[in-house]
Amino acid sequence: MTDKSKTCLSLVCFLSMLILPPVGLAIGWIGWGFSTGAIVALIALAVCFLLAAILLAIVKELAWMTVALPFLLGFAYTILPDCIVGPFDDTAVFAAGALMTFALWVRKDPSTPKWIVLPLLAASLYTLVGELIPGPVDELLVSLIGGGLAVGGYLRRRRPPGSSEHQLQQDSGVIEGESRVRE
Repeated sequence: MTDKSKTCLSLVCFLSMLILPPVGLAIGWIGWGFSTGAIVALIALAVCFLLAAILLAIVKELAWMTVALPFLLGFAYTILPDCIVGPFDDTAVFAAGALMTFALWVRKDPSTPKWIVLPLLAASLYTLVGELIPGPVDELLVSLIGGGLAVGGYLRRRRPPGSSEHQLQQDSGVIEGESRVRE
């Protein structure tokens, strides 16, 4: 299976997280009661998320879109209408997506600063208190700020302020196509 097909199948599993829990809730509620329906919905949500996570974990050559996918889809899950009442499922999905994005990010570039997980998690934890303000606008802003801080911190590490491209090439040992072995 190619990396592209694993990513696409992971996307299908993430999208199934939006469809299967309400269906499981409805079937369980009609057949056996609300508590059974809620359990079926949570199990469907967890299974879909775990399958998507496993598929992304086995991708060999990570693209940046593949890395960002769990964070973006976790965020999308939080702003869509809830099938499971309360902010806890939104927070769990968004936090797990943020952690998965961070893990993929570190796997793609091991020199990634470890502190960038903090704005990602802060954006996901905001969904607990974000329910106090109606609508998804506040969660959208917090998620954009958290994601922007993480990406900005990563890019700042890649090109420190005040350094030129020539200085970066000199530091890495590559100047105009020549390379040298650092001792």
